[in-house]
Amino acid sequence: MKPDSRLPALTGLRWAAALVVFGQHTLELFYDPDLVAPRPVRAALWTLLVNGGARGVSFFFVLSGFVLTWSTPPGGGAAGFWWRRFTRIYPATLVTTLLALLVVGAGPGRLAAHLTLTQTWFPQASVFAALNPVSWSLSCEAFFYLCFPLLLPALRRLRPGGLWAMAVALVCGVPVLGAALTTVPRTQALWLGYIFPPVRMAEFTLGMVIALLIRAGAWRGPGLRWSFVLVAIGAAAALRAPYPLNQHALTLVPVTLVVAAAARADLAGVPTVWTRPLLRYLGELSFAFYLVPYLTYLTYGRLGLLPHRAHPLVAALVTVSVFSISLLGAMALHHGVERPALRLLRRRPRPALPPDPDTTVEAPLPTPAR
Repeated sequence: MKPDSRLPALTGLRWAAALVVFGQHTLELFYDPDLVAPRPVRAALWTLLVNGGARGVSFFFVLSGFVLTWSTPPGGGAAGFWWRRFTRIYPATLVTTLLALLVVGAGPGRLAAHLTLTQTWFPQASVFAALNPVSWSLSCEAFFYLCFPLLLPALRRLRPGGLWAMAVALVCGVPVLGAALTTVPRTQALWLGYIFPPVRMAEFTLGMVIALLIRAGAWRGPGLRWSFVLVAIGAAAALRAPYPLNQHALTLVPVTLVVAAAARADLAGVPTVWTRPLLRYLGELSFAFYLVPYLTYLTYGRLGLLPHRAHPLVAALVTVSVFSISLLGAMALHHGVERPALRLLRRRPRPALPPDPDTTVEAPLPTPAR
């Protein structure tokens, strides 16, 4: 297994997750803005979509820890690592945050929180959900990146038995916290169980542990097909669970198995649908695509172009137009901001490092179940 693998299947899966995020935001901002759905059919569909977004968040946090651990060589400096992550996520984040300022506006305090990626440390939704709300996940990622150079050497010192013990503790701790928060008000449960960076660090750390187990040859798990089956089973179980236990706690193990199975397929050279060139390219666009659609919908709303009670054909046309504009905007952001910024900011000669996989997180803005 080559430690410098680009893990193309994981890149393709990122695009699939980005589409789930787009679908959830489409329902929230257009088709069902009040989050009220008649029972039983649309209510079940709504629950699936909301929880699907939460599972996407969990997938990306696990993925981020996994790929960064796999691609970081022993002895790498913390400053170099932080600079690489800053140059990867911040230029596009800065541009879309400033665009959001033009569309929706914000006071200096909220703007400062978003520009410094510290918005998730504030428990008020008026802060962490301001401007481009989806950037809350990047605030969590910033905390993960800060901790990563300190945590990785400690995990590398563990033997496989210690890594397995760590993995079990992490996958047990997430549902225990979720169950404990079912008795508190949903606004508090949303922040503490879903938004707060130290809590979400469990999924990132789990990804790190799985990467080290695979590298040590100590990982045994199902392939992609059965991993997706387990995701579906966990999602079905979550339909009857209370908030916030129904968000990602019951599917953490299955989504972790998906990450591990896709990575093992990549490392073994086994082609999957996710390694096709088009999906790999779209996966490379997924970070930019994640940042753009919410702003597109907000702009449509300001222009009065979101007729919430429109004829189904009109609604479909609006959805297609938002998707098309967002995809074109993502391509412009990726090729016009992300890639030029990388070339500019990394122009100085630096020691040769393995390729820097794209591990940024696409995650929907969570909304408490109603």
